[in-house]
Amino acid sequence: MINLERVATFLEVAACGSFRGAAKNTGLSQPAVTQHVKWLEQSLNVNLIARNNAGSTLTPEGRAFLPYAENLVKISNRASSLFKKNSVVIGASSNTGIYLLQPYLKAYKDASPHNLKVTIGINTVIADKLQNFEIDVAIMEWWDNRPGFIATDWRHEEMVVIVPPHHPWANMSSIPRDWLKGQDLLGGETGSGTGHLLQHYFGNDASTISVSMQLGSTEAVKHAVQAGLGISLVMAAAVINEVRSGLLYAIPIAGDPLQKTLHIIRRDSGILDSPALQFTDFLLKQSSLK
Repeated sequence: MINLERVATFLEVAACGSFRGAAKNTGLSQPAVTQHVKWLEQSLNVNLIARNNAGSTLTPEGRAFLPYAENLVKISNRASSLFKKNSVVIGASSNTGIYLLQPYLKAYKDASPHNLKVTIGINTVIADKLQNFEIDVAIMEWWDNRPGFIATDWRHEEMVVIVPPHHPWANMSSIPRDWLKGQDLLGGETGSGTGHLLQHYFGNDASTISVSMQLGSTEAVKHAVQAGLGISLVMAAAVINEVRSGLLYAIPIAGDPLQKTLHIIRRDSGILDSPALQFTDFLLKQSSLK
C-alpha cells in the first residue's frame, strides 16, 4: 500500500530539487524527508531520486511515477473535502462554458454558500476530469454513459448553419435539410457529439456531409466562416453577437429543428445533499424558469 504522506514528500523533493528544500517547505526534518523517500522507494522497489553533489534529480522511474503521484495527492485532497460541503468544482465543455453557463454561475454564486470553482475544456478532457475526481459535476454536449455517474438532460440548443454575409443563403429565413447533403462543413472541437447528432438527424444521408477542416474551437470556426473559408453548423447561442453585428448569418434548418441536448453529469455518490446535486438542482430549476 502506497503511503500518501510519503508520496507528498516525494513531490516536494521533486519540486525543490533537494531534500533540504523539501524539509523547509514541509516542516519535516531532513532525515525524515530522506526516510519518507526511502520507504516509498522500497514499497515500489525502484529508485525514484538520484542524489549527488549538485542536488537531487528524478530517475527515469521517478519521472514515470511523477504524474501518478500528483494524481494520488489530488484525489486524496478531493476525498478529504468530500464531506466539508463548502465548495463545488464545475467542469464545462467549451461551447457550454463559454456561451451558455456564465449567467447561471453568477446566479449560483450569489445564492449559494459554496465556493465555486470552474474549469472549461473540450468534452473529452472534462469527461476524464470527472472520472478522475478532479471535478464534481460536468455540463457537456456529449456523454458516453460510463457507469457510476448520473446524467440528466439540462436543455436543448438549436443548431444553425452559419454563413458569411455574401453567401447565397445569407438572407434566407431557413434552408431545407436536403441542402446540407453533400456539403463540406468547417469543424470545431473534437468530441462535441455533433457527428452523432448529424447521424441521428440525417440517417444514412449523414455520410454525404463531410468536414473540410477541423479547427479546434467554435471561435476559430466563426472567424473562418467570416473569412469566407466555408460554412459550419454551430449552436445558435454561440453566434448571437456576430449575428447582431452582421458579421455572420445564422440560418435554421426547416422542419424538425436540429437540436443538441446538453447534459449535467455527476458521480452517483448517494449523498442527497452533496454540492454537486445541489448545483444540478439549481441549474434544472433555473432552466425551467426560462
